[in-house]
Amino acid sequence: MSRKTLGLIIVLLILTIILVFVALSTKQQQSQTSPNNSTPSTTPTPVAGHTILSMSPNPVTALRGAPSTVNIMIDTKGDSIRAVQLEVAYDPKALTNVTIKPGDFFPDAQTLPVGGVNQTTGRITFAVTPANLRDSKSGTGTVATLTFYPAAGATTSTPITLLDKSLVTSPGLGAQTVLRSVSGTTVIISGTQPPTTSSPAVTSPAPTQ
Repeated sequence: MSRKTLGLIIVLLILTIILVFVALSTKQQQSQTSPNNSTPSTTPTPVAGHTILSMSPNPVTALRGAPSTVNIMIDTKGDSIRAVQLEVAYDPKALTNVTIKPGDFFPDAQTLPVGGVNQTTGRITFAVTPANLRDSKSGTGTVATLTFYPAAGATTSTPITLLDKSLVTSPGLGAQTVLRSVSGTTVIISGTQPPTTSSPAVTSPAPTQ
């Protein structure tokens, strides 16, 4: 056998060994790859709510020394609603004697014992549900009504803010909110400043002669 033939055989043998090694390595990598690893993980898509909370009227005119009211309105835009928790902020130096009560959106609505009105910090947490917690409702209406008085020395205008921390829950979604947007109102304070009342002077009767 010539040296040329022997060299050709050696080269072919080396090529064959390389091809077999590559084929075995590819097969081993495929067998180690599980179907779970080959499937990309998916992240659940958040539920997109449609409900809108707003305050009406906007703006609202408040006369000094007289009560004024603002309604907190809801438009579910097709969402089915089971509970609403309102988070409201106002300036306690501008508004005083602030109260809140349920509106007519939920028939026979009941309030939950959370928060309330903090007259010092100007924060309100107010939660309302149907009388039957299994019920739900969609549509438009008044969730709650605020009543307040302009404080003595209040400026000409002050905001009432409906915070985006407010929650609107729907059946089957647990505590996940379906609230899409919120909007507050501006209080325009008008009228003269109430006069400061003082006790009338007491005069002693003149001594009789």
